[in-house]
Amino acid sequence: MILIITGKLAENQVKEAVKNFNFVDVHVANLDVAAFLTPKLVIREIREIEKRKGKKIFELYDFILVTGLTRGDFSLVEEETGIKCYKSTREAIDIPILLKNLDKINLSPKYEADRELYKLILEESEKLIEDSEKEKEKFKIKNLKIGDSFPIRVLGEIVHVPYLKREELEKKVIYYDLSGADMIDLGMVSGENFKDRVGEIVKIAKDVTDKPISIDTLNPEEIREALKHEIDLVLSISPDNIGELINEIKDYDVPIVIIPKGDKIESLKNLVELLEKNEVDKIIIDPILEPINHGFFESLVIYKKVKSLFSYPLFFGAGNVTELFDVDSHGVNALLTALAYEVGANIIFTPEASPKCKFSIKELKIASKLLFISKKRKSFPKDIGYNLILYKDKKFDEQFINYNVEEVYAKEENFKLDRGSFKIQIDRERGEIVATYFKKNKPILSIRGKKAKEICDTILKLNLVESFSHCMYLGRELSKAEIALKIGKKYNQDFPLFYNDFWNL
Repeated sequence: MILIITGKLAENQVKEAVKNFNFVDVHVANLDVAAFLTPKLVIREIREIEKRKGKKIFELYDFILVTGLTRGDFSLVEEETGIKCYKSTREAIDIPILLKNLDKINLSPKYEADRELYKLILEESEKLIEDSEKEKEKFKIKNLKIGDSFPIRVLGEIVHVPYLKREELEKKVIYYDLSGADMIDLGMVSGENFKDRVGEIVKIAKDVTDKPISIDTLNPEEIREALKHEIDLVLSISPDNIGELINEIKDYDVPIVIIPKGDKIESLKNLVELLEKNEVDKIIIDPILEPINHGFFESLVIYKKVKSLFSYPLFFGAGNVTELFDVDSHGVNALLTALAYEVGANIIFTPEASPKCKFSIKELKIASKLLFISKKRKSFPKDIGYNLILYKDKKFDEQFINYNVEEVYAKEENFKLDRGSFKIQIDRERGEIVATYFKKNKPILSIRGKKAKEICDTILKLNLVESFSHCMYLGRELSKAEIALKIGKKYNQDFPLFYNDFWNL
């Protein structure tokens, strides 16, 4: 038997959640909010139960659950009463999932069970992907398997590579690698010829990562140089440059992406025919995804047609949409990935050229896993361990408690200045918040950290503030800076983090 101890306000929710589990009892503690339970309060409730039933609690139940919203370590409960006390899920609605999976997870007196449930679901999903990677492949780019049996591979483009210094390029490659890119593309500059730098650029990238490296250019001379320096993939070969490059393509036997000109279907047919005639079969077809309002839907129809005509992998340029669409990228990238799976694409391509598209590679990687697993399971793309719900909540059962006490309406006040001031900034290079202390307009000390709390605690420890108003101000600003650091948002001290018209509710 299991005992759940909850508060008065959550009583009905918890009882509804466990109504189909006859091995669970619910005890309502003498307090309103279950999240306010502490180990000592639980011990007090246990003593009352023992007194009422005339037995020790461990004779009645195997263990106790409290809400995952509680704080602190509940190990003390076992030390004092002999029964283990674990944290359940944060939301009562998830308790049934926990109870059905008790044999598969490790409950904790310190951490909410949501972590274990998420880990369990994620492990099952990862196993599906791991098993799929054992499938035999017909097509490889370097050591990366490409095909319908595998997740759509993410190709991240670093734009205008010739303009980057060595250190900048290395950092970009590392960032793309860590973001989850399966391949990294070196984007050259349209209309320019940097053939003399291609070898150096390719070497820098290959020295930093073992992942396949591609070059993005239509310039035959740059493509030749890339082939000489063991590039893993060429994009793109078109009707305009194939005549100059057909011999090199055949000799080097490197996978190529082909793009059409004019009538897409007819153009692609002609390119494939010419390549096959020259015994070239490492072909990836890019019918070109058009931007919104510029043939987007029609291009999807062509993708579907191309998939039925050819047996070669399909290339899907998501960046053509996200970069030209003033919408936060994660939702757009998720939908584009779903469309890529629908049309049978095998590679999805994006740069992170504009700030609004930051994290696009990571978003596409997560979306690819999400859609691949749902496709394998023939289920909806939800509840499978991956998601791109970044700024909202999947479940929302927030409760407001009206305590029926005197209410005071808030208004801004002008307080006197403290003995010093702080300039708060974000160091993106190091991924840290920096609070610099000024005295009489002179910088004295900088405090670095990744979290608002640790910086606030250090400021208090160093006794750098004396007024309550300044403490509250710093708490507000440092919390904003922490959010901005996490989500890649621009931070300006004293200005709202979300400032556009959408948020003027």
